[in-house]
Amino acid sequence: MRITTNQVLSNYQTNLSKTTAELDTARNRVLTKRNFMKASEDPASAAVAYKLRKEYIETGDHIENVKDASSQFDAVESSAIEMSTIAKKANALILEGITGTTSLESRKTIATSLRQMQESIVMSANSKLGESFLFGGQTTDSTPFEMVDGKLQYFGLDVSSTDPAVQTKLKEMTNATVYVDLGFGLSFTSGKIDTNSAFNVAVSGLNALGFGQSDGKEQNLVNILGSIADELEKDPADSQKLDGLSKQFTESSSKLADFITSIGTKSNFLELTQTRLEDNQFTLNEKIVSVENVDLAAAITDYSWAQYAYNSALKVGNSILSQSFIDFMR
Repeated sequence: MRITTNQVLSNYQTNLSKTTAELDTARNRVLTKRNFMKASEDPASAAVAYKLRKEYIETGDHIENVKDASSQFDAVESSAIEMSTIAKKANALILEGITGTTSLESRKTIATSLRQMQESIVMSANSKLGESFLFGGQTTDSTPFEMVDGKLQYFGLDVSSTDPAVQTKLKEMTNATVYVDLGFGLSFTSGKIDTNSAFNVAVSGLNALGFGQSDGKEQNLVNILGSIADELEKDPADSQKLDGLSKQFTESSSKLADFITSIGTKSNFLELTQTRLEDNQFTLNEKIVSVENVDLAAAITDYSWAQYAYNSALKVGNSILSQSFIDFMR
Protein backbone atom coordinates (compact mmCIF):
# COMPACT_ATOMS: atom_id res chain seq x y z
CA MET A 1 0.00 0.00 0.00
CA ARG A 2 1.42 3.33 -1.04
CA ILE A 3 1.50 6.03 1.66
CA THR A 4 1.43 9.47 0.18
CA THR A 5 3.21 12.53 1.45
CA ASN A 6 -0.14 14.16 2.20
CA GLN A 7 -1.12 11.25 4.46
CA VAL A 8 2.15 11.49 6.37
CA LEU A 9 1.67 15.24 6.70
CA SER A 10 -1.91 14.84 7.92
CA ASN A 11 -0.98 12.24 10.55
CA TYR A 12 1.94 14.32 11.70
CA GLN A 13 -0.19 17.43 12.07
CA THR A 14 -2.78 15.48 14.09
CA ASN A 15 -0.19 14.01 16.44
CA LEU A 16 1.66 17.29 16.80
CA SER A 17 -1.57 19.11 17.66
CA LYS A 18 -2.35 16.48 20.30
CA THR A 19 1.15 16.77 21.77
CA THR A 20 0.92 20.57 21.77
CA ALA A 21 -2.45 20.45 23.56
CA GLU A 22 -1.05 18.07 26.18
CA LEU A 23 1.93 20.38 26.70
CA ASP A 24 -0.40 23.38 27.09
CA THR A 25 -2.55 21.50 29.62
CA ALA A 26 0.51 20.42 31.62
CA ARG A 27 1.89 23.98 31.55
CA ASN A 28 -1.41 25.43 32.77
CA ARG A 29 -1.56 22.95 35.66
CA VAL A 30 1.88 24.03 36.81
CA LEU A 31 1.10 27.73 36.47
CA THR A 32 -2.40 27.65 38.03
CA LYS A 33 -1.79 24.71 40.38
CA ARG A 34 -5.29 23.49 39.48
CA ASN A 35 -6.37 20.06 38.25
CA PHE A 36 -8.90 21.57 35.87
CA MET A 37 -9.93 24.97 34.57
CA LYS A 38 -13.38 24.01 33.28
CA ALA A 39 -15.98 21.61 34.63
CA SER A 40 -15.98 19.80 31.30
CA GLU A 41 -12.35 18.77 31.84
CA ASP A 42 -13.28 16.68 34.90
CA PRO A 43 -17.07 16.67 35.53
CA ALA A 44 -16.93 14.35 38.53
CA SER A 45 -14.30 16.37 40.39
CA ALA A 46 -16.01 19.62 39.40
CA ALA A 47 -19.30 18.40 40.92
CA VAL A 48 -17.53 17.47 44.17
CA ALA A 49 -15.69 20.81 44.24
CA TYR A 50 -18.94 22.74 43.70
CA LYS A 51 -20.60 20.97 46.62
CA LEU A 52 -17.59 21.54 48.88
CA ARG A 53 -17.36 25.22 47.97
CA LYS A 54 -21.07 25.68 48.64
CA GLU A 55 -20.64 24.13 52.09
CA TYR A 56 -17.56 26.28 52.68
CA ILE A 57 -19.44 29.51 51.86
CA GLU A 58 -22.43 28.47 54.00
CA THR A 59 -20.11 27.67 56.90
CA GLY A 60 -18.51 31.09 56.51
CA ASP A 61 -21.98 32.69 56.74
CA HIS A 62 -22.70 30.67 59.89
CA ILE A 63 -19.42 31.81 61.44
CA GLU A 64 -20.34 35.45 60.77
CA ASN A 65 -23.75 34.87 62.37
CA VAL A 66 -22.07 33.35 65.43
CA LYS A 67 -19.67 36.29 65.70
CA ASP A 68 -22.56 38.76 65.53
CA ALA A 69 -24.51 36.82 68.16
CA SER A 70 -21.42 36.57 70.39
CA SER A 71 -20.87 40.33 70.18
CA GLN A 72 -24.50 40.90 71.11
CA PHE A 73 -24.46 38.55 74.10
CA ASP A 74 -21.13 39.91 75.31
CA ALA A 75 -22.68 43.39 75.29
CA VAL A 76 -25.83 42.11 77.04
CA GLU A 77 -23.72 40.42 79.71
CA SER A 78 -21.65 43.57 80.21
CA SER A 79 -24.77 45.72 80.65
CA ALA A 80 -26.38 43.19 82.98
CA ILE A 81 -23.24 43.10 85.11
CA GLU A 82 -23.40 46.90 85.33
CA MET A 83 -26.97 46.62 86.60
CA SER A 84 -25.97 43.94 89.09
CA THR A 85 -23.08 46.06 90.37
CA ILE A 86 -25.43 49.00 90.91
CA ALA A 87 -27.89 46.69 92.66
CA LYS A 88 -25.19 45.52 95.07
CA LYS A 89 -24.31 49.11 95.95
CA ALA A 90 -27.99 49.88 96.39
CA ASN A 91 -28.43 46.89 98.68
CA ALA A 92 -25.64 48.16 100.91
CA LEU A 93 -27.39 51.54 101.17
CA ILE A 94 -30.72 49.85 101.87
CA LEU A 95 -29.26 47.86 104.75
CA GLU A 96 -27.81 51.09 106.11
CA GLY A 97 -31.12 52.90 105.77
CA ILE A 98 -33.37 50.33 107.42
CA THR A 99 -31.48 50.29 110.70
CA GLY A 100 -33.46 51.91 113.48
CA THR A 101 -30.66 54.33 114.33
CA THR A 102 -30.55 56.11 110.95
CA SER A 103 -31.83 59.68 111.08
CA LEU A 104 -34.49 61.05 108.74
CA GLU A 105 -31.95 63.29 107.05
CA SER A 106 -29.66 60.32 106.40
CA ARG A 107 -32.58 58.27 105.08
CA LYS A 108 -33.50 61.06 102.67
CA THR A 109 -29.92 61.18 101.42
CA ILE A 110 -29.99 57.40 100.89
CA ALA A 111 -33.36 57.70 99.12
CA THR A 112 -31.90 60.26 96.71
CA SER A 113 -28.99 57.93 95.98
CA LEU A 114 -31.38 55.02 95.36
CA ARG A 115 -33.35 57.06 92.84
CA GLN A 116 -30.14 57.94 91.04
CA MET A 117 -29.32 54.26 90.98
CA GLN A 118 -32.78 53.61 89.52
CA GLU A 119 -31.92 55.90 86.63
CA SER A 120 -28.51 54.25 86.18
CA ILE A 121 -30.07 50.78 85.99
CA VAL A 122 -32.61 52.00 83.42
CA MET A 123 -29.81 53.53 81.36
CA SER A 124 -27.95 50.23 81.38
CA ALA A 125 -31.16 48.41 80.44
CA ASN A 126 -31.46 50.76 77.44
CA SER A 127 -27.94 50.01 76.20
CA LYS A 128 -27.35 49.67 72.46
CA LEU A 129 -24.99 47.74 70.24
CA GLY A 130 -24.68 49.73 67.07
CA GLU A 131 -28.23 50.83 66.29
CA SER A 132 -29.95 47.98 68.14
CA PHE A 133 -31.26 48.07 71.71
CA LEU A 134 -29.91 45.04 73.54
CA PHE A 135 -32.89 44.35 75.81
CA GLY A 136 -35.72 45.04 73.36
CA GLY A 137 -36.53 41.43 72.54
CA GLN A 138 -38.05 41.40 69.06
CA THR A 139 -38.14 45.22 68.91
CA THR A 140 -34.57 46.51 68.74
CA ASP A 141 -35.15 49.88 67.08
CA SER A 142 -37.06 51.55 69.95
CA THR A 143 -36.10 52.41 73.52
CA PRO A 144 -37.51 49.57 75.66
CA PHE A 145 -37.55 51.07 79.18
CA GLU A 146 -38.84 54.41 80.40
CA MET A 147 -39.61 55.87 83.81
CA VAL A 148 -43.08 57.45 83.90
CA ASP A 149 -44.22 59.09 87.14
CA GLY A 150 -41.66 57.10 89.08
CA LYS A 151 -42.78 53.75 87.63
CA LEU A 152 -40.98 51.66 85.03
CA GLN A 153 -42.59 50.95 81.67
CA TYR A 154 -41.53 48.47 79.01
CA PHE A 155 -42.56 49.67 75.56
CA GLY A 156 -45.31 51.73 77.17
CA LEU A 157 -46.61 48.96 79.43
CA ASP A 158 -46.49 49.29 83.22
CA VAL A 159 -44.26 46.42 84.36
CA SER A 160 -46.09 46.33 87.72
CA SER A 161 -49.60 46.40 86.29
CA THR A 162 -52.10 43.93 87.73
CA ASP A 163 -54.25 44.14 84.59
CA PRO A 164 -54.43 40.58 83.19
CA ALA A 165 -54.29 41.85 79.58
CA VAL A 166 -51.12 43.83 80.29
CA GLN A 167 -49.57 40.92 82.16
CA THR A 168 -50.33 38.63 79.22
CA LYS A 169 -48.57 41.01 76.83
CA LEU A 170 -45.57 41.32 79.16
CA LYS A 171 -45.38 37.54 79.47
CA GLU A 172 -45.35 37.24 75.68
CA MET A 173 -42.54 39.78 75.54
CA THR A 174 -40.40 37.66 77.87
CA ASN A 175 -40.66 34.85 75.29
CA ALA A 176 -39.53 37.01 72.35
CA THR A 177 -37.80 35.13 69.54
CA VAL A 178 -35.41 36.23 66.80
CA TYR A 179 -33.79 33.17 65.25
CA VAL A 180 -30.50 33.02 63.36
CA ASP A 181 -29.00 30.13 61.41
CA LEU A 182 -25.81 28.84 63.06
CA GLY A 183 -25.43 25.68 61.01
CA PHE A 184 -27.65 23.31 62.95
CA GLY A 185 -29.62 22.31 59.87
CA LEU A 186 -32.25 25.05 59.74
CA SER A 187 -35.68 23.44 59.24
CA PHE A 188 -39.36 24.33 59.38
CA THR A 189 -42.39 22.50 60.72
CA SER A 190 -45.80 23.62 59.50
CA GLY A 191 -44.27 26.87 58.29
CA LYS A 192 -42.60 27.60 61.63
CA ILE A 193 -38.92 27.40 62.46
CA ASP A 194 -37.90 24.27 64.32
CA THR A 195 -36.48 25.78 67.51
CA ASN A 196 -33.86 23.04 67.72
CA SER A 197 -32.42 24.00 64.33
CA ALA A 198 -31.77 27.71 65.02
CA PHE A 199 -30.51 29.98 67.81
CA ASN A 200 -32.67 32.61 69.51
CA VAL A 201 -30.81 35.92 69.91
CA ALA A 202 -33.74 37.93 71.30
CA VAL A 203 -33.17 39.24 74.84
CA SER A 204 -36.04 40.73 76.83
CA GLY A 205 -35.10 43.15 79.57
CA LEU A 206 -38.08 41.89 81.58
CA ASN A 207 -36.18 38.67 82.23
CA ALA A 208 -33.36 40.70 83.76
CA LEU A 209 -35.33 43.17 85.88
CA GLY A 210 -38.54 41.25 86.52
CA PHE A 211 -42.18 42.24 86.06
CA GLY A 212 -45.62 41.80 87.57
CA GLN A 213 -46.53 41.04 91.15
CA SER A 214 -46.53 37.88 93.25
CA ASP A 215 -48.81 37.67 96.28
CA GLY A 216 -49.26 41.42 96.01
CA LYS A 217 -45.51 42.01 96.08
CA GLU A 218 -43.57 43.99 93.49
CA GLN A 219 -41.27 41.87 91.30
CA ASN A 220 -39.47 44.55 89.31
CA LEU A 221 -36.07 45.52 90.72
CA VAL A 222 -36.26 49.17 89.60
CA ASN A 223 -39.72 49.75 91.05
CA ILE A 224 -38.74 48.06 94.31
CA LEU A 225 -35.90 50.56 94.62
CA GLY A 226 -38.39 53.38 94.16
CA SER A 227 -40.71 51.95 96.79
CA ILE A 228 -37.82 51.67 99.25
CA ALA A 229 -36.79 55.26 98.52
CA ASP A 230 -40.38 56.44 99.14
CA GLU A 231 -40.55 54.60 102.45
CA LEU A 232 -37.18 55.90 103.63
CA GLU A 233 -38.39 59.48 103.18
CA LYS A 234 -41.37 58.97 105.47
CA ASP A 235 -41.29 60.04 109.10
CA PRO A 236 -41.56 57.72 110.78
CA ALA A 237 -40.53 54.97 108.37
CA ASP A 238 -42.33 51.64 108.56
CA SER A 239 -39.48 49.33 109.55
CA GLN A 240 -41.53 46.19 108.92
CA LYS A 241 -42.41 47.31 105.40
CA LEU A 242 -38.82 48.27 104.75
CA ASP A 243 -37.65 44.82 105.83
CA GLY A 244 -40.13 43.25 103.43
CA LEU A 245 -39.07 45.49 100.56
CA SER A 246 -35.42 44.78 101.33
CA LYS A 247 -36.07 41.05 101.01
CA GLN A 248 -37.94 41.63 97.74
CA PHE A 249 -34.99 43.60 96.41
CA THR A 250 -32.58 40.84 97.42
CA GLU A 251 -34.72 38.28 95.60
CA SER A 252 -34.89 40.45 92.48
CA SER A 253 -31.12 40.95 92.60
CA SER A 254 -30.68 37.16 92.76
CA LYS A 255 -32.88 36.79 89.68
CA LEU A 256 -30.70 39.34 87.90
CA ALA A 257 -27.65 37.26 88.85
CA ASP A 258 -29.37 34.16 87.45
CA PHE A 259 -30.06 36.07 84.24
CA ILE A 260 -26.37 36.95 83.94
CA THR A 261 -25.47 33.29 84.42
CA SER A 262 -27.87 32.23 81.66
CA ILE A 263 -26.38 34.82 79.30
CA GLY A 264 -22.87 33.58 80.15
CA THR A 265 -23.96 30.02 79.36
CA LYS A 266 -25.23 31.12 75.94
CA SER A 267 -21.98 33.01 75.30
CA ASN A 268 -19.98 29.87 76.08
CA PHE A 269 -22.20 27.87 73.75
CA LEU A 270 -21.60 30.39 70.96
CA GLU A 271 -17.86 30.22 71.54
CA LEU A 272 -17.89 26.44 71.23
CA THR A 273 -20.08 26.67 68.14
CA GLN A 274 -17.66 29.10 66.50
CA THR A 275 -14.73 26.77 67.22
CA ARG A 276 -16.64 23.84 65.71
CA LEU A 277 -17.57 25.80 62.60
CA GLU A 278 -14.03 27.09 62.09
CA ASP A 279 -12.66 23.54 62.38
CA ASN A 280 -15.27 22.40 59.88
CA GLN A 281 -14.36 25.22 57.52
CA PHE A 282 -10.67 24.29 57.74
CA THR A 283 -11.51 20.66 56.90
CA LEU A 284 -13.66 21.73 53.95
CA ASN A 285 -10.84 23.91 52.64
CA GLU A 286 -8.44 20.97 52.79
CA LYS A 287 -10.91 18.85 50.83
CA ILE A 288 -11.34 21.60 48.23
CA VAL A 289 -7.57 21.85 47.82
CA SER A 290 -7.25 18.08 47.41
CA VAL A 291 -9.93 18.05 44.69
CA GLU A 292 -9.04 21.22 42.78
CA ASN A 293 -5.29 21.63 43.27
CA VAL A 294 -2.54 19.55 41.75
CA ASP A 295 0.35 17.77 43.37
CA LEU A 296 2.92 20.32 42.27
CA ALA A 297 5.81 17.82 42.06
CA ALA A 298 3.75 15.45 39.93
CA ALA A 299 2.51 18.36 37.79
CA ILE A 300 6.07 19.53 37.11
CA THR A 301 7.08 15.96 36.20
CA ASP A 302 4.12 15.69 33.79
CA TYR A 303 5.05 19.03 32.24
CA SER A 304 8.65 17.88 31.74
CA TRP A 305 7.45 14.72 29.98
CA ALA A 306 5.03 16.74 27.85
CA GLN A 307 7.86 19.11 26.89
CA TYR A 308 10.07 16.14 26.02
CA ALA A 309 7.32 14.59 23.90
CA TYR A 310 6.73 17.87 22.07
CA ASN A 311 10.44 18.33 21.32
CA SER A 312 10.64 14.72 20.12
CA ALA A 313 7.68 15.28 17.83
CA LEU A 314 9.42 18.28 16.28
CA LYS A 315 12.59 16.21 15.70
CA VAL A 316 10.58 13.45 14.04
CA GLY A 317 8.93 16.02 11.84
CA ASN A 318 12.30 17.44 10.93
CA SER A 319 13.49 14.04 9.72
CA ILE A 320 10.45 13.12 7.60
CA LEU A 321 9.20 16.45 6.32
CA SER A 322 10.71 19.17 4.25
CA GLN A 323 12.64 21.95 5.87
CA SER A 324 10.12 24.53 4.66
CA PHE A 325 7.29 22.81 6.53
CA ILE A 326 9.28 22.58 9.76
CA ASP A 327 10.19 26.25 9.43
CA PHE A 328 6.51 27.04 9.04
CA MET A 329 5.62 25.05 12.19
CA ARG A 330 8.26 26.90 14.19
